Amino acid sequence: MQDAAHFLQYRPSKPVTAGLTHQAANLVCLLREAQATARLAILPPLHLDAQHNFGVRREWRWEQYFDFRASSLTDAQGRHPLPIAGRPPDKAVRTLRLREGTPIPDRARDYPLVVRRISRPLFREVLPTDAWPAAKVELRASAQARALARAVVLRLRALGDGRFVSVHVRRGDRVAAGDYPEWLTAPPHIRRCLQERGVADGAVVYIASDERDPEFWQPLKATYRLFRYADFPALEALIAGADEAPDNYLLFQAEQEVLRQGCLRISTKPNQSWADGWLIDRRHWPPRKPSGRLALGRRRMAALLRRLAG
Repeated sequence: MQDAAHFLQYRPSKPVTAGLTHQAANLVCLLREAQATARLAILPPLHLDAQHNFGVRREWRWEQYFDFRASSLTDAQGRHPLPIAGRPPDKAVRTLRLREGTPIPDRARDYPLVVRRISRPLFREVLPTDAWPAAKVELRASAQARALARAVVLRLRALGDGRFVSVHVRRGDRVAAGDYPEWLTAPPHIRRCLQERGVADGAVVYIASDERDPEFWQPLKATYRLFRYADFPALEALIAGADEAPDNYLLFQAEQEVLRQGCLRISTKPNQSWADGWLIDRRHWPPRKPSGRLALGRRRMAALLRRLAG
């Protein structure tokens, strides 16, 4: 049980602007250390990358994408609510500031607030992870995301006699950056992967992807009863509504919930815990990091493609 008078805060050297999965991974680091040191985590501001939202910025809020009350942390002592501070500490509170990578010392018990400095955008790269025991953090999607997904899942199951196949296909920035060959996320390869796993022609298949061109998916539509976000008005309205700025991150959260409900779940890369298989096998992942001029050329090409897409 955390002492409500003791807090933990991570303070990056500059604001971390990244996608939702990246931000969630950073939050998990903070929550694990807070639990292990009997402190309450001070939630950082959420700075999502507008690149993944059609270049449109919004007022990003954690509760729009996560239900912290329904989430939990499990360690050797059992399952716990997330150790999140309901209010920030007083500005005049006694504070211990730690250098990067320094474990919280025993004397920290005399400091209501511990502030850890962070220099990298991915927190786990610079944290003293050996300083606290392993714990599993389950971050539940927001109630809105779950409700959107529930309606989709019910329809897909009704069409597929209670079953449907779910596939995640990430293309866009990953293909442009050269992380994997384009053909590994193209319809012919997707079809081969589904055939190898016994998916029959005419099966109900839901695909979540950043590939927006409906023509791209026509080869698979000729074989399967294929569905995407655009087939569900409530999902499409998240990014195509006339009254509000798009929220592709909420669409992402809703689709993640749909993907997890499939009877066969295929992810793009072999690093998703919910997946039964993947499109890109371990021969192509993780990608080899190019060096020198090749890396610079790929970054320039990715930047050019982002400008053209915007």
